[in-house]
Amino acid sequence: MKSVSRPTGGSDTGSRGSKDSRCIILLVPGFPPNEAATDCLPALGSFVKALTGRNPHIAIHVIAFQYPFESGRYAWHGATVHALAGRNRRFPMRLATWLRAAWRAWRLARWHRVVALHSHWFSECAYVASWLARLTGAPHIVTIHGQDALSDNPYFRRLPRLPLDGTTITACSDKAAAAFHGSTGRSVDHVVPIGLEPEARAAPRGTAARSVDIIDILGVGSLSPAKNFAVFIEIVAELAASDGALRSVIVGDGPERPLLEASIQRRGLEDVVRLAGHLPREQVLTTMRRSRILLHTARYEGQGYVFLEALASGMRVVCHDVGYTGNGTGVYRCESNAEMTDALRKLLRSPMDPLEVNVPGIDETAEAFEKIYGIL
Repeated sequence: MKSVSRPTGGSDTGSRGSKDSRCIILLVPGFPPNEAATDCLPALGSFVKALTGRNPHIAIHVIAFQYPFESGRYAWHGATVHALAGRNRRFPMRLATWLRAAWRAWRLARWHRVVALHSHWFSECAYVASWLARLTGAPHIVTIHGQDALSDNPYFRRLPRLPLDGTTITACSDKAAAAFHGSTGRSVDHVVPIGLEPEARAAPRGTAARSVDIIDILGVGSLSPAKNFAVFIEIVAELAASDGALRSVIVGDGPERPLLEASIQRRGLEDVVRLAGHLPREQVLTTMRRSRILLHTARYEGQGYVFLEALASGMRVVCHDVGYTGNGTGVYRCESNAEMTDALRKLLRSPMDPLEVNVPGIDETAEAFEKIYGIL
């Protein structure tokens, strides 16, 4: 397995360019509906923004299968987004979305030289792109992000029938690459973490001294079973038994919120754990810059973009051995909940001046893919 260093506007569909004009087509399940929606798929959005900014002479087209829920075409930081508004419909309506995606891509390939068909997540986008690559002769790159590497991915059942010869497969972390190999027996070709945009790498403020403004333990993520926030509350409850001044916050929303609220009330933690709900990304980053430790209790992550965001904000990270955490500075990978609790207890007793960690930038990610596309 090769490991890449850690790392435009476009003509409308059907406009008559020439085979000398180049374009990159990204096939994605969803995409931000406008430039202001910075908390919608921020990693993917940052990548497309960097790619367009670095390659003004290549048209970047994004075909969004399911979201936004309004169909149409719009400009996004120099890229052209084709929103198909599939709305996660089941078959046979989902098949209609696939055909519309193939039609859009085929029309682009008719008038431009397609440098790359780049599908994100090993799911329906990769499935459609694999056949498009055979029809158009364009190179196909598929990026594995997270849950799509696990063995319960239904698209793995289609692997024997997919025309994947010559397809380049990338993963966002060594962990995701290992999971993919375990699920399929196939190795990825490159490991390319998605770096942070400059705005997320701002210098952290001091959080060493505990005060009313400082959050000791922060959790960030959807309130879903995969993120395992029930364990977050269990760990905080054990720590609070010997530290009455402990302050923790969970940022995010989701189906498990009522269960977590009930757990907090049952344990008498109303003054210790606060559920902040969904926050805009800019506010999440601001919250990180006044927090000391990110506690991440998920048992699996493909990359865990939140790890880099926390490290860039000066925080320590306590997590299971999952995802991608840069060079590991300030990261405590744990094998059990008890080990997490011990790591947190030791950190809370220490001064913890803000870290200055050089996390990968999004330009490094864009450059890595430019090499894979063959345009650098």
